Amino acid sequence: MNTNYSRALIPLILAGTFLADVFMPWGYAVWVVGDVFSVFLALWIEWPIAPYIVAAIGTVLLQVGHTLSLPGIPQDIAIFNRILGVVLLWITAGLVARGRRAKLDDATRRLGAIVESSSDAILSVTPDGFVTTWNAGAERIFGYSATEMIGRSILTLIPGHLRRDMAWLLATVRGAHDVHTYDAVRLTKDGRCIDVSVTLSPLKDAAGQFVGVSKVIRDISERKRGETLLQQAHEALELKVRERTAELRSANYSLRELSGRLMQVQEEERSRLARDLHDEIGQLLTALKIDLQAIQHGEVGQARSGSLMDSLALVDRLLTQVRTLALDLRPSILDDLGLVSALRWYANRQAERNGWILHFSVEGMAERIPTLIEVACFRSVQEALTNIAKYASAKIIHLTLRRHDQEVTLVIQDNGVGFDVASARQRAQGGESMGLFGMEERARLAGGALLISSTPGQGTRLHLRFLLTEHDQVKRRGTIEVMAP
Repeated sequence: MNTNYSRALIPLILAGTFLADVFMPWGYAVWVVGDVFSVFLALWIEWPIAPYIVAAIGTVLLQVGHTLSLPGIPQDIAIFNRILGVVLLWITAGLVARGRRAKLDDATRRLGAIVESSSDAILSVTPDGFVTTWNAGAERIFGYSATEMIGRSILTLIPGHLRRDMAWLLATVRGAHDVHTYDAVRLTKDGRCIDVSVTLSPLKDAAGQFVGVSKVIRDISERKRGETLLQQAHEALELKVRERTAELRSANYSLRELSGRLMQVQEEERSRLARDLHDEIGQLLTALKIDLQAIQHGEVGQARSGSLMDSLALVDRLLTQVRTLALDLRPSILDDLGLVSALRWYANRQAERNGWILHFSVEGMAERIPTLIEVACFRSVQEALTNIAKYASAKIIHLTLRRHDQEVTLVIQDNGVGFDVASARQRAQGGESMGLFGMEERARLAGGALLISSTPGQGTRLHLRFLLTEHDQVKRRGTIEVMAP
C-alpha cells in the first residue's frame, strides 16, 4: 500500500471508530478493532514511531468516546472493556513496531552481507572526509584493512595532484540529491595508481540532514588498459587503411597510365610493323612482281635467266626480312631451346649490331624454368638492351643469369652514362617514358621484383629476382624496389 494512502485512511478509520463508539455504546470495546487496524496500517508509514502515535490517538479517542457515550452501560464493565481495549491497542502497537525493527534489522544484515561480499570497494565518509565504514572489497582493491582506514582521511587514497578536487566533490554531493559517477585515479597502499570508477551519493539522517558521503569504487584498470589497446589498434587500423587506400589510389593511377601507354605502344608497334611491311617487304614483293612479269613477257634466253636470278635473290631477301620480323616479335628459339639459348642469341646479335663487348654468364640453369619467368626475363633483356643502345652510350655489357635453389636472378649491367632513377620514375609516372614502368610491371606480373640502381656517369644495373616456390600460384609483389646507390 502507498504511504500517502495509509496516512489518509488512518484518520478516517480512527474517526469512524470514535463515532461508532459514541453513538452505539455496546459497553464492550468492540470498535477497538478499527484502532488496531489503524496501527497495522502504520506499517506503511516510514516513521519508526508511527504505530505508537496511532495507538496514543486511539487511546485518547477510546476514553473520549466512553465519556461521550449515552448512559445505560454498567460502569464497571465499560471501564474494564476500555482498559482491555487500550492494553490490546498498545500491545499491537508494540508488536508492529517490533516487527518493523526485526524486518529492518534483517534487511540491514542482508545489506551488510551484500556490502561485505561485494568485489567493489564500498565505504562511507564524513563531511570532513574521514572514513567511517570500509568493506572487504576496499581492502582487496587498496590494500588497507578496515582497522587501518576507519577514522583516517580519505585523502590517503587520492594522489597529491588530485586532492584539490576533494572539496569540490563533497560540496557537490552535499547540495545534491542524486548520484554522481565519474572516473578517477586512486592510490593503493603499495603506492600504485589505479584507474577506478567512483559513484558518490549523499548520506542523510532521519531528519534529512547531510551526514556524509557513500562511495562505491570499482577497479577499472583492466577496462582502461583494454580501451587503450583498442584505441591503439583502431588507430593502427586506420593508418593501415589510409596506407592501403593511398597504395590502391597509386596503383589505380599507375594502371590507368599503363593501360594508356600499352595502347599507345600497341599502336606504335602496329605502325612499325606496317612500315616494315610496306617499306621493306612490300618493296621486295613489288620488285619480285616486276621481275616475274618480265620473265612472263620476255624472250627465252639470257634475259629471262637474269630476271629469274634477280627474283630468287629478292625471295631470299624477303625470307630474311620475314624471319627477322618474326624473331623480333617472338623468337622461336625461346620456346624450342629455352631462355639461355634465346638470351645468348639475342645478346650476341645486339652486341654485334651495336659494337658492344658482351660478358654473358650462366650458373645453375641445367633445367628450364617456368615459361612465364622465361618470357619476363627475355622481354626485360630486350627492353634493357634497346634502352642501352638508345641512351646509354655503353661499350661493355654484363649479362648474368643465375639459379640458386628456388631463386632465379637476372642481372644486366652496363658502363654507360647512367641516369637519375627518381627523375626517371617521375617521368614514367607522367607518361613521358614507360620503359622502366613496363619492366617493373612485367616483373610484378610474373611474381618477381625489379631493383634498379643507377648514378649519372657510373652506368646502370638492373636486378630481377623470381622465387620458383611461389610461382605455381603467381603472387604479385606489393612493392617494386627502385633506388639509387
